[in-house]
Amino acid sequence: MRKIRVAVIGAGPAGIYAADILTKEHEQAQVDVFDRLPAPYGLVRYGEIIKALRRVLSRDEIRFIGNVHYGTDIKLSELRRFYDAVIFSTGARADRGLDIPGIDLPESYGAADFVSWYDGHPDVPRDWPLTAKSVAVLGAGNVALDIARMLAKPADEQLSTEIPANVY
Repeated sequence: MRKIRVAVIGAGPAGIYAADILTKEHEQAQVDVFDRLPAPYGLVRYGEIIKALRRVLSRDEIRFIGNVHYGTDIKLSELRRFYDAVIFSTGARADRGLDIPGIDLPESYGAADFVSWYDGHPDVPRDWPLTAKSVAVLGAGNVALDIARMLAKPADEQLSTEIPANVY
């Protein structure tokens, strides 16, 4: 039986879980996970989920290939020559606009910017533009809850994570 080769663009949780499912469902699948960052996991860098993601990437049938910019270093036409399928799992790079009065006021920031800053994303400056005494987090999804947990947890308790020094 011929091996099925799949390229996954994006090494965040969704991309890694796609590789996991593919290799579990198709015994002959070989998956290469590409990401423009040198390290996998997207903006998730700590917690129990990282242990699960590391287990997936440690399997022989899955390879992580970092520092590869889709559209510059590799293009879809090239991937199609070497892979049977290509999965794009790149996530959201920017916040979705919200139709809320005051959302465009100074010191109103989107989750993507804040999470990228506190996770030390290499494309984001190390300084944050303000020091707030109080914060409102709008939303009840995973990202909103992660931000609320991050803000509520004492700084010293975050030292067990990969929190950047500037955020600590």
